[in-house]
Amino acid sequence: MHNDQIFVNPCSNASLKPNRPIETRSQGKVYADVPLNFFADIDSLKNYVGELKSLGVNVLLILPHFLPGLSAYVVRDYEQPCPLFETWEAFADFMLYVKDLGMDRMIDIPFNHADWQVENLKRKWFKKHDKKGIEAGADDEDADGNRVRVNWGAFELDNSNPELQNYWLEKVIFPHIEKLHVNAVRIDAAWGLDKKGLKHIVGETRKRFGHVWFLAENLGMARLLKLAESSIAAGAQRFFNNMYWYTGGIYIPSDVYRLYKRSGGMPTCSIYSSHDTLMPAMKALARVRSDEVEGLNDKAIVRKFVQYEKLQSLRQLDLDTQKAVIELMKLDFALAALMSSDLMFAAGSEKALFERIDVLRSGPAEFARSLDTDLPVFMSEILQIKFSHKCFNSEGVLVPFGSWKAAEPGIRGYVKSMPDGSQVMVAVNSGQDADAIELPRRMRLSAKASIYAANGHYQCQVSDLPDSIELQPGQILVLISEGKA
Repeated sequence: MHNDQIFVNPCSNASLKPNRPIETRSQGKVYADVPLNFFADIDSLKNYVGELKSLGVNVLLILPHFLPGLSAYVVRDYEQPCPLFETWEAFADFMLYVKDLGMDRMIDIPFNHADWQVENLKRKWFKKHDKKGIEAGADDEDADGNRVRVNWGAFELDNSNPELQNYWLEKVIFPHIEKLHVNAVRIDAAWGLDKKGLKHIVGETRKRFGHVWFLAENLGMARLLKLAESSIAAGAQRFFNNMYWYTGGIYIPSDVYRLYKRSGGMPTCSIYSSHDTLMPAMKALARVRSDEVEGLNDKAIVRKFVQYEKLQSLRQLDLDTQKAVIELMKLDFALAALMSSDLMFAAGSEKALFERIDVLRSGPAEFARSLDTDLPVFMSEILQIKFSHKCFNSEGVLVPFGSWKAAEPGIRGYVKSMPDGSQVMVAVNSGQDADAIELPRRMRLSAKASIYAANGHYQCQVSDLPDSIELQPGQILVLISEGKA
């Protein structure tokens, strides 16, 4: 289906108006989560960042750029850059290039854990350092559905220690801001950090550099609010929103609401993809073949497709399957992009990369296994829609509807109620048959409606909309209702 046909327009008599961007400061953050190992040299990385800028990305988030131990998240030395940059001068030059593109520069700091043999950190800064430390990790689920402990090859740091807090500030954060053109920090594993220690780190940075902002990672298998408590206490400005990441999670919608209330409506970031999750192409293939993989968790899906079937790229599949996967990826991107203030996707998602990112192994060869499709054009069109109205860049009360389970295709979506009384509805039809949707009563009580498409939006009276709006397979409805009837 051509992109022009993907968007439903129930306002048949309305004229098309262009989608004009709102002021930049009111636009949400669109992060590209970029593993540096994907690139053989800085010039290749720069070229890719230029592509991201053209797509609509306004925040470059790089995986930890420090000298690694076992992996980028097991840092060996926080005062030395990774081999890609070699010197801090080269890193500063790269960040200045990103700044000149008009993008924010976000670094990812593993405050929570480090290589046991890390340089420049005192052994007493590790938890239980006198008893061989505590290996960092988290509860997870293996490919067979068993609860397991997954360790990261690093050891937990004691961020309640004032000396360690000051080290982060004086030796890591402040130099990156003052000399290396960084203006944002992702707090890795924020849910595991000492609340007072994190509050000191964030507070002192903000006191000295008011323009710098923090994003708190609160992924995990526990409740979202519990995971975000440390960051709320620390005063972080933005949070992850796990609603889309869980796609069908039982308790996530209510947790998103609690986070919205507890944080005072601070911006959250919907995760279309990241280095922590399956790439969207593999998730979409699992839905295309849901009769084979129903009930399998992410690790079992990887085992089936990558280990057993030896799939490394969508190019190995037939054209009909490729088309079905790309269509589902488009629908998923529309849902994720318009859900919250912010959006994150992993580098290569727009290229339909298939394999899950492995921070130990994924390199230029894996990054080159892309598929040439119109997906990047579609993603750019969705981001243009996102940046055209404040409701797509703000938080509200999110109510999902329809089936979000992989094995139950059909219409699914959400209504987002905004503080000013306006309503956002985004719905997609991932099924094989046409289906219809009715507007909720609270939207029917509004005066006017705006329906968005790739090339503009249509405005009409809500009373002029049909009682039932039909979506063909693969179609999307993006609608905002405003004002009182």
